Order: sequence, then C-alpha cells, then structure tokens
Amino acid sequence: MTIARHCLTVMLLFFAAAVNAAQTMDMSEVIALLQQQQKDLAEQRKLLEAQAQQINGLQQELDVLRTPAPETSVPTIATLDVPAQTGPPQPVEQGPPAPLTKQEQKTAAGESVAKAQTDDPTRDLLADFTGAWRLPGTNAALAIGGYVKATIVNNFDALDIKDRFIVGAIPVDDTDTENNKAQSSITASQSRLNFDLREPTDVGMLRAFIEGDFAGDGETFRMRHAFGQWNRILAGKTWSAFVDTEASPEEVDFEGLNGRISVRQSQVRIIPSLGESYELLVSLEDPNPQVQNGQGITRTPDIIASARFHPHERLHMKLALIARQIRGQLERGSAEQELGGGATVSGRITTPLLDERDSVLFQLNAGNGIGRYVNDLASVGSFDGIFNLETGELELFEIVAGYVSYQHWWGRNNMRSNFTFGVVEVDNPDFVSGDAYKRTLRFSSNLMWSPTPRIDLGTEYLWGNRKNENGDNNDATQIQVMARYRF
Repeated sequence: MTIARHCLTVMLLFFAAAVNAAQTMDMSEVIALLQQQQKDLAEQRKLLEAQAQQINGLQQELDVLRTPAPETSVPTIATLDVPAQTGPPQPVEQGPPAPLTKQEQKTAAGESVAKAQTDDPTRDLLADFTGAWRLPGTNAALAIGGYVKATIVNNFDALDIKDRFIVGAIPVDDTDTENNKAQSSITASQSRLNFDLREPTDVGMLRAFIEGDFAGDGETFRMRHAFGQWNRILAGKTWSAFVDTEASPEEVDFEGLNGRISVRQSQVRIIPSLGESYELLVSLEDPNPQVQNGQGITRTPDIIASARFHPHERLHMKLALIARQIRGQLERGSAEQELGGGATVSGRITTPLLDERDSVLFQLNAGNGIGRYVNDLASVGSFDGIFNLETGELELFEIVAGYVSYQHWWGRNNMRSNFTFGVVEVDNPDFVSGDAYKRTLRFSSNLMWSPTPRIDLGTEYLWGNRKNENGDNNDATQIQVMARYRF
C-alpha cells in the first residue's frame, strides 16, 4: 500500500506540472505549432500522391511487357529440315539451308522494306529467319540449330560397314562373306550442330554458316559445312553446285542413294541473275582427283555450271555440267592427265493424284571421270581414273547413275512413305580384274512420321545388289529405325 501511495503521488505531481506548463504557454505559440503541423501533413500528402502515380506508371509498363509481341515483330525463317505441314519435308541428310536465293537477296537490298514501309527495316530483311536472336547493337541475327539422332541398324547379310547401307560394300566372294558376318549397331554419331548468322546490308545479305556432326573416326566431331555468302558470291565448303538437294529423297539411311550426286567440298561460287524462275550457278571447286594404281594430283579446279528452273510451283528442274582435269602419277613415272566431264539432270514433280503433297523425284547422271561425285563410288574407292600398270597410261571410268523416287503422304497426320530405286553402272577399261565393281542396284521403302515439327520417327527397309566385272554378284538386306529430335 505504501508503494502504491507513493506512485500515485508522483503521477499527481507530474500531471500538475504539465497543467501548469500549459497554462503558462503563450496561446500564439500553440496556434503557430498547429499551422506548421498542417503544412507538414499537406506536403506528405502530395508526396504520397506522386509516388502513387509512379507506381501506376510502372504497373502499366509491366503489363505491356507481359503482353505477347505480335508475330510480325519477330524475324522468322523455316526451321532446318523440319517436315512441312502442308508440303513435302526437306531431305533428311541434306542440310544446311541452300545458299540465299535471288528473292532473299532482293529482300536484303531493301525492296520489300520500301513496300512494307516499316519503321524497322531489319524486321522485313530477316522476316524468314525463324528462331534467330538479334545480336545487340547490330542488325545481324544468329540461329543455332541441329538435331540429336539415334539409329538402330540391323543387317541380315554381311556388309563391310555395319552402321549404314553401302551397296558397293556388299561382299561378293564367298570368302569375304564368311569373314564378314551380319552385324547390328546402335549409333548417335549422325547428330549434328550448326550456327547460321545473317546480316542485311545495303548491297545484299551477308551470311556465315558452319555445321558439323560426330561421324568422324571414333565418333569425333567433323566439319560438314563452312561457308560465307555476300550478295551473289559464296566461298567455303558446302554442297557442290553439281548436287541437287531439292531432288533428294527423304531417307533414314545416313549413307543415302547409290546413284545420287552427293559431295561437299571447298569452292568459290557466283550466282548471276536470270529472272524470277531461273537461277544460274557457276563455281570453281576443289578437284581432289581419285585414281587407282596411282596417286591423284590436285592442280586445276573443277568447273561447274548449273541452272535451276522453277517454271511452275509444281515443278523443279536442274541441269548441271562439269569439266575437270583428272591428273595422276604412278609411284615411279611421269604425271599423266585426262580431260573428264559429265552432266546431270534432276527434278521434283508434284503429283496430286492420291494426295496434293505427293511427288516424284528423279536424277540421271552420265560422264567420264566423275566417280568422286557419285555417292556409292565415292564411298568404296577411287573411280575417277585408273592407271594401266603395263603401259603407264591413265584411263577414265565411264559412269551412268541415277534414281527415281515416289513420295506419298498418308492423310493429314504428317505420315509419309518414300519408295526409291537407284542404279550405278561402270564401264571399266579392258585391263581391270574380274572382281572390279561393275554395277549396283538399290531399293528402299520407309515410313516416316513427325508427331511434332521437332520430332521425326522412321523405319526403313533396304535391299541392294552388287555385280562384279566377271558377272559374280550378291545381295544384302537391312532394316533401320531412327528417332530424331531437332533443336
């Protein structure tokens, strides 16, 4: 009770002092204090209102950024080798995209920009460059592409190489067949990676493309393509101008057709303009002559002139001519040379009898000294020329090769089949041995399905026959199953 009484006394004394202070304070001072407090409150209110407006502005900017950009604001280009939704797919093993066409070069020169009257010229210039990233601070864009491919290969007969179907490698002699039993394999070495850079300039599109896969020795990375293109000039390594990628059938087999022209090599190419429906290609290419019983000598580049025709949307045609010097040397002897040359005609014809996307593809090749350009001959040996060891003379192989393929689409589910037949015929000089390569036949049929544009699933049946100069022959069959995932 005593403590409580003392506390109450202290509180009463404190209250009395406060009342006395308030009574002694001048009334004018109290009014001034209240006015200052009102001003402070008004300034704080204005500050809060300004902060609220800033927050609203930031919120509106965030809403704009969260809104998806319209499709026309993003540069687009067809994804590499993705099967088309309303048309035939690109060839399976033909990447990269073909060198820029005349229309793309015109677009790069600014014609479409003037028509579109857009505020961002590079938007139109790179309008077909799908999946590309605009490089900061430049007008250039970069796309990264490729795919992961896994293939299961089952051989029912002996083959020298087990992970693909090389018809020329079918053993004919009984002893070779016994030493090469049927084998199977599972491989992912066909997977590939590429980089594609493009930049529009006042004088045409600048492009640099590089691609590699893991099909080198021991699954090492190897270069497939490395070229640059500015306007109508191309330099680097890519498909020869003698090749027609638009007429190549879609296949599971990594090796591809025996009778197809198929070679990638270093070159310098110019692309003169001949109008909307025609295109001329002229190139100087690495000759790399390959001869038997001797060594090839690289000296004069191969000269190739080819013309593409697109007179109608359902028709593609290509005619190409080649002239080359086959130069070689015996181990002990002087160098010999022969002039070789040949021609190829190929095309794709849309045949909408069963389905509007169906098409027929074909190619016919003939010449002497062009063995390195024919797929099967390039895989099994040197078929540009051969030395006669008795006379020391160099003679060229005369070659006829080609194929025909029919592609049919099964309804609207992106499922299709390809039925392909190819042939290679070699006219050997009289002095070759009886076991020399004479002819190969190859047939394939497949079923391909793309459940999404980034996935391809397929299975393929292959049959082939090799015949030697002495008439001996043998055949082989193979089944392949693959899954490819694009990125």
